[in-house]
Amino acid sequence: MIGMMVKMTVAPDSDAAFKHAFAAQAAAVRGNEPGNRLYDLFRSRTRPGTYMLVEIYDDEAALAAHRASSHMAAHRPKTAPFVSGDPEIETFDVVGHPA
Repeated sequence: MIGMMVKMTVAPDSDAAFKHAFAAQAAAVRGNEPGNRLYDLFRSRTRPGTYMLVEIYDDEAALAAHRASSHMAAHRPKTAPFVSGDPEIETFDVVGHPA
């Protein structure tokens, strides 16, 4: 499995609009991507306007399908205006835990 963490800073006074736009994007991902296991947004308790998107995909094909999907093409422009600067994106291999 593949994990992604995307750190974003949202412009001041844009939190509510960003969360509303993101909720629609998350619903589209969850409803249309069988290879997506997690797509959740977290808000920092200590840094105002700082969010972390955590994503998990079954494999490279699922991640590629996510990136190329029509719903992401439709939703990216709705969340992007609220994000200040470039997001910090990190990709991980999910490490399983021994039983």
